[in-house]
Amino acid sequence: MAKGEKEASPFAAEVRLLLQAAMAIFLVTVIVGILNGLDVIDFEHNTLMAHVHAGTLGWITLGFFAACLWLFSAGQPLSGWRAWSPRPLSWGAAVAIAFYVVAFYSGNLTARLIGGSVTLIAIVGFFAWVVAQSRRVRLSTPHLGMLAAATTLTLGAVLGVIIGIWLKGGLRFLPAEVLVSHPTPLVVGYLILAGMDISEWRLNPASAQSPASRAGWAQVTLPFLGGIVVTVGAMLNNQALIGLYVPLEVGGVAIFVVRLRPHVMGADWLAGTQERLFAISAIFLVANVGLFTYLIVSFLSGAYGDPPDFALMPSWLIFAMDHAMFIGVLTNVLFGLVYEVAGARRSFWAWADHVLFWGMNVGIIGFVVGLIMQEAIIKQIFTPIMGTSILLAMVTYTVRLQMRPAVSTPAKP
Repeated sequence: MAKGEKEASPFAAEVRLLLQAAMAIFLVTVIVGILNGLDVIDFEHNTLMAHVHAGTLGWITLGFFAACLWLFSAGQPLSGWRAWSPRPLSWGAAVAIAFYVVAFYSGNLTARLIGGSVTLIAIVGFFAWVVAQSRRVRLSTPHLGMLAAATTLTLGAVLGVIIGIWLKGGLRFLPAEVLVSHPTPLVVGYLILAGMDISEWRLNPASAQSPASRAGWAQVTLPFLGGIVVTVGAMLNNQALIGLYVPLEVGGVAIFVVRLRPHVMGADWLAGTQERLFAISAIFLVANVGLFTYLIVSFLSGAYGDPPDFALMPSWLIFAMDHAMFIGVLTNVLFGLVYEVAGARRSFWAWADHVLFWGMNVGIIGFVVGLIMQEAIIKQIFTPIMGTSILLAMVTYTVRLQMRPAVSTPAKP
């Protein structure tokens, strides 16, 4: 399945299932994104919410579940519910998230609350499985980081359901700032940790074979705490807590850069392999943290209003940061995982790997630059480059995942 027999997962079928479902739901995000980026259609809010959640939950979170199953099961003994639960959890998560995306498109608050609740159940189920497995594995830096990411994901999912109840008229004793608290831990804590540790695990598979060092613990703990404090700070509109994010997040990412730099610098950028996808993801992660740090510092300085107000942050800059994270960091690592899972089937349309890498990454860079410069023409040029490259990759990798490996026939004497 990957770079050696010792990394094989007993849940190979579940990993493929999750990745295939993830790409199917991601199709919604890509198509809406292309049309929206070209300014062809002015989508209503409900469609854009479906677009976002199809990407963050359908694509990224199902892909994250696949990575967790692979990492925490490879070479590990399994028994009882830890052995049989991943199959129903995988199907349940795929169905629940698909329903949730449809509920967002409908705009029906009751359907959204139901979808959010069943999705939360699936997330809690995977979280419980990861926690149980973490007690039986040697906690390497990738294991520790994925566990922290799963914890933050669960917290964000709980907040999402609370918001659903709040919008329906319940829990009105909570402040309106609770609406800001939902995406913050997911972007700052969950996505950064997931991208960081999947990149390290696949660029340096040996890192998952030994216990986390002090530097590894710090690399994970600092961003995890950064996500917590900025979430609480946003809910309380507490500038001191929000300000703690900067040293915590920057410190963790700096350690990551030092530890992973040789592997990123040594990546072969011209070879059509998954290595460069994981390497460029690490580069995007550093850029994304820098952009978010700029937003926080500007917020604390009162650049967006006096007194500081998160609601006054320019939407175009937030969109730039989000897309750099969703595409630059997470989509690169997830396509890297799909490439590896495809195994011997990679020969099918091998040229498409180059189109994906260069088209998607040149496209997202141009798209983000267009957003930052607020130049619609730049965004419109690079949106179809990025989008069609992703669509081609989805077709290619779907076919590869469905193909049976070639079986060699012994030569006759």
